[in-house]
Amino acid sequence: MNYFLVFQNKSFKEEHKGGYLWAPQKNETGQTFHHWTDMKMIKKKDIIFNSFNGKLVSVLIAKEDCKEHERPTGLDQLDLWEKDGWLVNAEYIDLEEPITYKDYMEDILRLQDKKYAPFNKSGRGNTGYLFRVSEDLANFFFEIIKRTNGISSGKFQNGNDLQEKIIKQIENDLDSAITLDKTEKETIIKSRIGQSAFKKALLAKEKKCRLCGVTDEHFLVASHIKPWSESNNQERLDINNGLLLCPNHDALFDKGYISFDGEGKILIKESLDVTNKALLNINETMEIKMNEQQQNYMKWHREKFINN
Repeated sequence: MNYFLVFQNKSFKEEHKGGYLWAPQKNETGQTFHHWTDMKMIKKKDIIFNSFNGKLVSVLIAKEDCKEHERPTGLDQLDLWEKDGWLVNAEYIDLEEPITYKDYMEDILRLQDKKYAPFNKSGRGNTGYLFRVSEDLANFFFEIIKRTNGISSGKFQNGNDLQEKIIKQIENDLDSAITLDKTEKETIIKSRIGQSAFKKALLAKEKKCRLCGVTDEHFLVASHIKPWSESNNQERLDINNGLLLCPNHDALFDKGYISFDGEGKILIKESLDVTNKALLNINETMEIKMNEQQQNYMKWHREKFINN
């Protein structure tokens, strides 16, 4: 899956109404530009973030691969470009709360690629139509959308759940492309959407392993309390369903060798002997603090794993 950002300031109303993107192949002097020819890179199910008047207002899902197409009649009255062009039919998913880019520009500039990026160093949109979006920047946009528009509660104007749509289409891509087992598919999906944003959200709350205090972000894992495979889309990105753990403690927690009771005191499986407990840096005095939502997730984890 590829990600893009389109600046539609001149043609937003017409293209939104028609459910498409369109760019000319060349201008009146025969010149062409990467922000037009990049339209050819768009494939079915790719994601395009839609910019209008300095705000992210919609997220588009390509319904088919880009194709050559004359300027749609809806754009004729604008009389802006030559007739021959590139067209992508797309589904527009409008945000109830548009996102102002300048409010997040420092992170956007840090996460976008250096070449063919949508914004320049001063934080202004580059002149042109379509620009490439890195996977890190796409995940950042998804996290902002989740926080401001409540993806999981279905607050989109057309009633669609964007997160669910994207996850489903990634799954469909994987099914049609190669044969993978369930775990491999989940790993790819998590790496493509949401997982980096999930860790960043946890880091905003705490910056160390809950058990041992390791602070180096390179060695911290955003561990789901209720696993990804067992969670719905809301639970997968709910930071209350997460703990920051070092690799050792994440592995123990993920495999159900440790959990926590309702007061946050550690529970350790009897199969771990004294030597392994010492080597893995766990002991019966450890405990963590949890809010009410985390306690509910931990109850699920405790009953699912530690009691099996």
